[in-house]
Amino acid sequence: MRSLALAIDGLPHEFTRLRPGSPYWLACADAEQADLIAAGLLAGADGVPVAVVAALGRAPAHMLEPLRPDQGPARVRLYQAAASQVEAAMRALPIDLPRCTGARDALCVVQLPAAAMDALNDGQLLRWCRQLQAWASTGNHCVLLLCHDETATLAPRLLSLSRLCGGVAQLHPHRGALQLLVHYWSNAEGVVAQHEFAAEWRGERLHVVADASADVHALLEEGGDRFLYLAQDDALEGAPPFSPAWRLFDGWPALVASAQRAQAATVVLAIRENHDVDALARIVHRLRGERGNGLKLVVREMSPCLRYADERLLLNAGASLVAPAGVPLARFLTLLETIQGQPWQGRLPDDVERLIRQHRPPDIGGIVPAARFRQAAGELLEQAGGAVESAALVLQPVAGVSAVQALQQLQMRRRGDFACVHGGQVWLFLFACRGDGVEYALGNLFRLPWKELFEGYQRLAAYDVVAMNTIADSNAPIAVAPLPPPFAEGAATVLAPQPLRLGEAA
Repeated sequence: MRSLALAIDGLPHEFTRLRPGSPYWLACADAEQADLIAAGLLAGADGVPVAVVAALGRAPAHMLEPLRPDQGPARVRLYQAAASQVEAAMRALPIDLPRCTGARDALCVVQLPAAAMDALNDGQLLRWCRQLQAWASTGNHCVLLLCHDETATLAPRLLSLSRLCGGVAQLHPHRGALQLLVHYWSNAEGVVAQHEFAAEWRGERLHVVADASADVHALLEEGGDRFLYLAQDDALEGAPPFSPAWRLFDGWPALVASAQRAQAATVVLAIRENHDVDALARIVHRLRGERGNGLKLVVREMSPCLRYADERLLLNAGASLVAPAGVPLARFLTLLETIQGQPWQGRLPDDVERLIRQHRPPDIGGIVPAARFRQAAGELLEQAGGAVESAALVLQPVAGVSAVQALQQLQMRRRGDFACVHGGQVWLFLFACRGDGVEYALGNLFRLPWKELFEGYQRLAAYDVVAMNTIADSNAPIAVAPLPPPFAEGAATVLAPQPLRLGEAA
């Protein structure tokens, strides 16, 4: 199929061309604008053997009226759904479109009200997009979906499905003018994202007046290596270079030497062992500091070796993306597409060694006195500065179970995790534990199911911990065994059992 493009004057090809095999979305403020966008695309599709022009809730002929008799594809098939059947017709599109087109190389222009998409929840929208993309990819079909009316909530939902969409853009009024917002657009020219253009209609054609975010031509001229991929050969699982744009290296030193001459290339580093995390963080931090935010720095985990704190360290050190182990190579390449054209948005710290220390667990673990808990947990929560998310919890034992008895079921294996008894409750600090992983962590920490020991738990802020009474609970006094010596570098993080002496009841 000949290359197709949106008829928008003054816009570079990177933002207009359509790639067969991927549906594209363009949300318009009203149906009349969608008609003109469709007519412009069809006018330039005279080499297409067959086109399907579909409209849900209105007549598809509106999209053909602006065309001259000598314009458009050789054959056009019309598809229409009544206003009362819009939702059902929209759900059936992945089934009906294949019936309307030939086996391959068709152009499909579908116009539908954005409200019809609200009938699909996120899971249904995912399946719907997956079906449409699979059909388009198999038959090399070019698909443009034109939504109209209220589209503010549509783009955020589609952006999470970027691997199933060739592009997502909006044409909407903004501060008394018309604005074209390109959220994401990919084609043979590459991938661009997050650009705003001032536009206006001149007759039946859309013209770009100016780029609201930067000068388009200057942007496209700088970073001439933006389509270049510099990758460690391990990261591609032994596959050969996919094109002349890919250059492979057998280790970090050679790859880093080449990356130090790049401006906007994609640099892919591989990691297999946890003990290499700090060294890799230093490399990423150095490249980001020396080469700027245009460089795309990607870390691919080749075997499970990165903990949550390690991933946060690499991202805070300047990585654009950390791809976890287990992601298939094809999916990894799709992830690389999603970061093209997007500069790194973080704030690079000056001292990488301090950054590394912030992501490492403190030299404390196990059962500690309440005063020690208050001091250590308070300091960690206040000084974290967003480096890693940790969890401070208070757990209330169920009736008939004392805090001391509940604590006897606790088994801690990591440095940075510590607990105490205070006020008849168990106070627990979990280093580098995200909010969505608290219950999973509790399931691993207690020998018995934690929900049988406690009525529940409450997340604590730094001021809650600082406000603790540092005097041990008189109703449940506890003599705490001394902590084991600090772990040696590289030693296994296992705490030896310690005797727990219970005081007499008051």
